[in-house]
Amino acid sequence: MSQQKAFDLNLFRIFTAVYRTSSFSRAAEELDLTQSSVSNAISRLKSTMGEELFIRVGRGVKPTASAMNLYQQLAVPMSEVEQVATSFELFDASTSERTFYVYASESAILLLQTVVERLLDNLSMSIVFREPPLIEEELQMDLQLQKVDLAVDIWLPESSSFKSEKVMQDKLVCVARKAHPRIKGSITHEQYFNEKHIIFKMRRDNLSVADLLTKQVLPARKMHSEQSSILSMMALASKSDALAIASKSYADEYAQMFGLQVFELPFAAEPIEYHMVWIHKLQQNPANIWLRGLLNRAIALRSNGF
Repeated sequence: MSQQKAFDLNLFRIFTAVYRTSSFSRAAEELDLTQSSVSNAISRLKSTMGEELFIRVGRGVKPTASAMNLYQQLAVPMSEVEQVATSFELFDASTSERTFYVYASESAILLLQTVVERLLDNLSMSIVFREPPLIEEELQMDLQLQKVDLAVDIWLPESSSFKSEKVMQDKLVCVARKAHPRIKGSITHEQYFNEKHIIFKMRRDNLSVADLLTKQVLPARKMHSEQSSILSMMALASKSDALAIASKSYADEYAQMFGLQVFELPFAAEPIEYHMVWIHKLQQNPANIWLRGLLNRAIALRSNGF
């Protein structure tokens, strides 16, 4: 009596990687395989299922209805299996020479880098902070491909492929130069919208930080200039009569250096909430757990004025 050949469960792992990355080449990079190996695996799974799984679109692929249905059934169990596998990876913080890479906003880097360096004084490891890509999908892809170990960002992922934890909160303030001819000590709603503004652009749908976090639609503002760096924005505010918006922690750090006044916003705004984000499969990974713990320690020390 013949026995049915055992199904290769590794095909599911390759399938979920292609589905998440929408690309054979990116899936191959994530899994450390050749592109032809990934393509052959998807062909084998297609033959087994008797259904088309992906359609080529441009440089990537899109899933068919059959692939979507299969992924919905596989996503959670495959993630749990990967968590178990990564939990066995060896990691000893006292002897490791590993370099961790962390995406963080300009403000978050300012808050954390000095404290993190002090916490690493007696260790051979290093943590390199990088500003995230301008496009949110690229940030997600870099996390999935493990080009970075985690991100500290105001972005909160919706996909079950990621885990997150709220770690910090800040707020927006308005800054103007101390020698401003019309703004002294405080600012009204009318004064704010009568002045020209230095706009800081976020990567969120090309919105300004004020538009992203305010609770209502703001009147049109007179634009002085547009900046992608908070530091350059504040430097420019110190040499002009234009107003700028920054996080309170950033403004408090540089207000004296640049000769700036700092005001409460004359309109309601949501707090800036920073989240630590990592891929689900690293939830139980010892190295990633250690990294998250160290960053949480740095945040707590920073909050206590360390």
